[in-house]
Amino acid sequence: MPKDIFDVMLNPTRLRIIQAIVYHGRTTTNEICESISDVPRATLYRHISVLIDANVITVIDEKKVRGSVERTLSINAVELNKHNTTENMSQQMLRTFLYIYAKFEKYLNNKSRTSGTNLIFFNNTIMPMNDQEFEQFLTELTSLFVKYRFEMADGRKPRDISIISAPPEEDKDE
Repeated sequence: MPKDIFDVMLNPTRLRIIQAIVYHGRTTTNEICESISDVPRATLYRHISVLIDANVITVIDEKKVRGSVERTLSINAVELNKHNTTENMSQQMLRTFLYIYAKFEKYLNNKSRTSGTNLIFFNNTIMPMNDQEFEQFLTELTSLFVKYRFEMADGRKPRDISIISAPPEEDKDE
């Protein structure tokens, strides 16, 4: 039985592959390997195959390049939209929260870690905004993500950043 599509996507390496494809719109396997240079090519190809098998990404073109086949990939938005429903949203959220919790739990239980060296933090902030201000905030946040891109470079290491926008609380006096 194939894994659930969202379980497949929660893997950190596969998330980075998905982000690289989203950033470029469509990209080749070689370009993914160049942008995620800290992960061995064989590992990336294995994760790309898992994403293709789960219909998260799709092959939109294949070309022969120096005796091998170079695939161009894109996100399979139609398939993802089929799974992204309000009926299964709470289950998706729970999986995501458990994934984040498990990463913190593993880190905090590692007796050989040096406290304070990994810039670990968590925060919860209430920001009063109207819908227009919130849309502007999201636009600026997206620009910030694009600024730092998802490609590896000297001195960079993958940092797992989770941002959650919870629905506003309803005022009980209304």
